[in-house]
Amino acid sequence: MRKSKNQKLSGLATDEEIIRLVQEGQGGEYGEIVNRYEKAMGRYIKRVTNQSFEEVEDLVQDTFVKAYENIQGFDTKKKFGSWLYRIAHNICIDYFRKKKPISLNVDEQEETLMSNEKLIEELEIEKENKKMMITAVEKLNLKYKEVVLLYFFEDKSYDEIADILRTNTSNVGVLLNRAKTKLKQIL
Repeated sequence: MRKSKNQKLSGLATDEEIIRLVQEGQGGEYGEIVNRYEKAMGRYIKRVTNQSFEEVEDLVQDTFVKAYENIQGFDTKKKFGSWLYRIAHNICIDYFRKKKPISLNVDEQEETLMSNEKLIEELEIEKENKKMMITAVEKLNLKYKEVVLLYFFEDKSYDEIADILRTNTSNVGVLLNRAKTKLKQIL
């Protein structure tokens, strides 16, 4: 029995190969991209906006719709994930312009921070200081907050963050160092 195109693509094709097919008119293949990135986009948008599940779900959907609408403009020689994170970043910025975000629910976010050992080790935070850390990250200016979230929570490289934020890698390092300094001051 012959496999369908979707079965062949699932897990085998790169994001860029799938996008190339979508650009060529095979829009049904876009579902594979949504499957691959839906959870990551939800985590990222939740951490940046700290909104309800429903709000985050709407923003994730907006991200995928915007990406699909602009898919012809994507250069398949570049990394699709970074392009999608950039769209999510812009969706979050637009959201903040339209609606002031609610404050972080420290208890809700404690589990997320606890599971991210890299952030805990990097900032040398003891277990009892986790709530203070979440509150401190919330107080950061958006440009610092995003760099911290992308680097520590989304495990993005400096190059990927630079692509997402449309800056250079040295600026990412500067922003991350300034964010760490500001977090130390807050704490």
